[in-house]
Amino acid sequence: MKYENGFKVVGYFFAGKDRQRFDKIRFDILTHINFAFAIPQKDGTLLPLENPNAARRLIKKAHKNDCTVGIAVGGWSWQGEVLEPTFAEATDSDAKIDLFVDSVMDMVNEYGFDGVDIDWEYPRAGEPSQKQYEKLMITLSRRLKNEGKILTSAVISGVTPQNVPQPETGAHTDAVINCVDWINVMAYDGGDGPDHSSYEFAVNCGSFWRNTRNISPMKIVLGVPFYGRPYWLTYDEILKKDPNAFKIDTVSYNGAEVYYNGVETIRKKTRWAKENLGGIMFWEISQDVKKKSKSLQQAIADEARL
Repeated sequence: MKYENGFKVVGYFFAGKDRQRFDKIRFDILTHINFAFAIPQKDGTLLPLENPNAARRLIKKAHKNDCTVGIAVGGWSWQGEVLEPTFAEATDSDAKIDLFVDSVMDMVNEYGFDGVDIDWEYPRAGEPSQKQYEKLMITLSRRLKNEGKILTSAVISGVTPQNVPQPETGAHTDAVINCVDWINVMAYDGGDGPDHSSYEFAVNCGSFWRNTRNISPMKIVLGVPFYGRPYWLTYDEILKKDPNAFKIDTVSYNGAEVYYNGVETIRKKTRWAKENLGGIMFWEISQDVKKKSKSLQQAIADEARL
């Protein structure tokens, strides 16, 4: 066990054709990696992985370093098209849900993934997709549990930056929460500027899922960003523009202030998660820097190991 009390450090690894930054992966720090993404189709099947060799290489290296690898299914969009309608159509009948689950399990077993992270952004509370999502998760959970595999879900932040609960959270019913090992709370993208991912926003998000939804703290993993908004600059890009930017949370770029999380904010969020939740998650591994004194992965580990 890398951390006390089963604390999880979950990193997403985006393995598109042009982004295979294995040199950024800190296997000594990460407990779980989600390989992104497997793309669903409207008929309930999945597209073949865009980079199968990267998946096999990642799994092999991770398993040598006491790290699990899940396949992240979905994401916000694919080739410019938002994937939410695809998820909804791919699960609009029992037959399609069964095919979807079969397709996911086939991929899990073909590559040897340790589990699945469903990244449906976002099922809609009170609409048909809520029940479809619930049935998908319950069905998939049964299959995965039979094989000793993990099921997680990437979920909406829970509240706005102004701490107003989001109605979409209702789609993550108690039945869904009961069948997942944990949820990855996307406590970022609250907006451009200071609303993106402040410390206060993170605390409010984690507190919502723990206190308002009464979810076990160990089933809540707090998400942090390794990029800034506006302009979607990666942390690596930010430090290339200002080598001292790791000490702060804003930089000027193209006449605007870009807001991100520097080392100290990441440490504060990790400290809070360690005291109140079950782990830390981040998007995305290749956006970090390798220098340990400036690395956000290192900041997480330093705080988690105290």
